[in-house]
Amino acid sequence: MDSVIKNMNFKPMVEEIEYERLAPPASNSTINMRTWDEIKVERLRSDAVKVYLERNIKPEPEYLFKLEVRFSLEVIINPSAYDALDDAEEYFKKSQVMQVLCSYASTVVSFITLHGPIGPMITVPVPMMPK
Repeated sequence: MDSVIKNMNFKPMVEEIEYERLAPPASNSTINMRTWDEIKVERLRSDAVKVYLERNIKPEPEYLFKLEVRFSLEVIINPSAYDALDDAEEYFKKSQVMQVLCSYASTVVSFITLHGPIGPMITVPVPMMPK
């Protein structure tokens, strides 16, 4: 097991879901769906952090819909190993925590878009961080 994360019993929680229907596109128009994730790590107490993942889906130009889903989970940590990290967000981007959160986000996005104008939008169950 990882030296930073003490307990792998993760329970993802839905923090927020925001969905906005927009106007349909003009015929023969092209729409690009931009998808990206944002991560935030917040210290709750000496032995725990809360990791947030927000998956954003926004079309260019703005047609069809905008969608944001935000999940979080609490992680029990080894305080000395956590404090030794250079960048906690960078660490969690590559951890099992992020794999769990991304899997939940992917599932929820496909469910929400299931009956939309383009059918279910399947997003990858891995982090999609902007460069």
